[in-house]
Amino acid sequence: MESLIFRSRPDENNACAQWSLVKDAGDGEDYVVQEHISLDAVVAGKPYLRLVKRMTTDEFLVTDQPPAVKRKLLTLLGHLVAPQA
Repeated sequence: MESLIFRSRPDENNACAQWSLVKDAGDGEDYVVQEHISLDAVVAGKPYLRLVKRMTTDEFLVTDQPPAVKRKLLTLLGHLVAPQA
C-alpha cells in the first residue's frame, strides 16, 4: 500500500518535495517516505525521484517536518484505522 500524503508546490527549478505513506510488506510497519521530485525529468521520461528520508510514522511525527504534512498524515492514519460501518 502506498498513499500520497502531501506534495509541495514546485520551486523555481520545477522541483518539489513529496511525502508518501508506505506499508512495508516484510515487517508490516507503516513508513513515511520523503522524496525530491524533478518535474522536468518526469516530462522527459528520465528518473525523477530521489529518496530523502524513510522513517516510521512515530519517528516522522517527532521530526521537524512541515505542520501541514503532519496534519495530513494524522488524518490519513485516522481514516485507515477507523472502524468500518
